[in-house]
Amino acid sequence: MIDDFKQLDLNEFKITVPKSWEYIKQRGVDSFIGLISIKSSKSTLQFDLSNSGYANSLILTEQEYLEQEEWKQGSYFYKDGVTYTADFNVKNERTTQMKKLGTTDSTLVHVEADPSYQTKTLVHLPSPSQKVKYATADYIADLTYNDSTIFVPIEIPTVIKMHNIKIDTIEKYVIKTIWPKIPGKGMTGVYFKSRNSRFNFQMSAADLSKSDQDLALQAFKSIVIK
Repeated sequence: MIDDFKQLDLNEFKITVPKSWEYIKQRGVDSFIGLISIKSSKSTLQFDLSNSGYANSLILTEQEYLEQEEWKQGSYFYKDGVTYTADFNVKNERTTQMKKLGTTDSTLVHVEADPSYQTKTLVHLPSPSQKVKYATADYIADLTYNDSTIFVPIEIPTVIKMHNIKIDTIEKYVIKTIWPKIPGKGMTGVYFKSRNSRFNFQMSAADLSKSDQDLALQAFKSIVIK
């Protein structure tokens, strides 16, 4: 029923919520932050609105996780006894090390360009044989440097798998909406990222009941950024 809801006008944005939900002012330093209390269940939605990009982007999507390459464990092509540096700095680093050793013999020092900068990465689903070898892998990364290729299994973190994550793109924003696959076990939230500036905004709560989760998702759809 429409009479069971109210609109909160919080200057920076508007949101329509159940009448029993209450806005609680908080003091932020670089962002506009606050809480919305869900009194019936003693749960709380917290929000953060920033013109400088400080709001948390919440749980990563699978694609974001893969692109950020948090699954990499350093460089896979390092050799023992070699000092690695940026390719433009190899000559200077070699000269520095020779001076430290007091030698003019360049064969006594081993300096190479860091392969991390030149490694090509191809991420794909595991082949049937790779699925047998890497039973828990969700993806495989082919890492190629010069003529050498290695295969790195990638497991998507459990917290990502536990959630539904929906991405919508509209004129001004990319909007990420998150809710747990099992109500009461995870994050329910929304994240707005401007397509034209550093502005971003997030609102989220943890472990909401199914009814509160549904109401929060409904409320997220009513958000209007001013």
